Amino acid sequence: MKKISLLFVLSILSIQLSTAQNQQTEPDPKKEELTSNKAGGNQWIFGLGFNTVNNSGAEFKDLSNSDHWAFGKIPFYGSVATQFTDKWAAKATLSFNYFKDGKVINGETILGQSEGGNDAGYLAFDLGAEYYFLNTKKVAPYLLAGMGLSHFGDYSTTQDPFIVVAPITVVTLNTGFGINYWFSDHWGLNVTAIGKWGL
Repeated sequence: MKKISLLFVLSILSIQLSTAQNQQTEPDPKKEELTSNKAGGNQWIFGLGFNTVNNSGAEFKDLSNSDHWAFGKIPFYGSVATQFTDKWAAKATLSFNYFKDGKVINGETILGQSEGGNDAGYLAFDLGAEYYFLNTKKVAPYLLAGMGLSHFGDYSTTQDPFIVVAPITVVTLNTGFGINYWFSDHWGLNVTAIGKWGL
């Protein structure tokens, strides 16, 4: 059973810590302008923010329908990444969320806790690689690919309120894109969109 889930992430706090810097006796201003300040040694980037999840079963159709997007209770997102070259980084992420009343999972509407049902919890752990195709001092867009585990908690639907859909954990293949915008050498904003295909 192949399903697609979409995860949209806004890291409102991205913190970059440098673990090593290459020493240059005479810095090249042209290179400084064209490449990121992340050039030398391993860099660690920590992110905190919010996420919203679409597991409606509609794939890429009707993306603007708010009933398809979960954003409840704890829409938390945390990440840690290490950028080991100018172009490549490895990243681990942890996401929490809840599908509440009226939200759609696999084409069926959730009967949430406030309506006598159960809010469906969402938990995901993902590992991936990021490829930075343009890495300037301020703006760093990237493509990403990887794998993860996504867990969906039990829930009832308005179509069958007396049947509880069992929780499920799915191994996923992930792909997507994102962008880092750096306000300074250590603080920035990250936005990421990820598509997940269940195996």
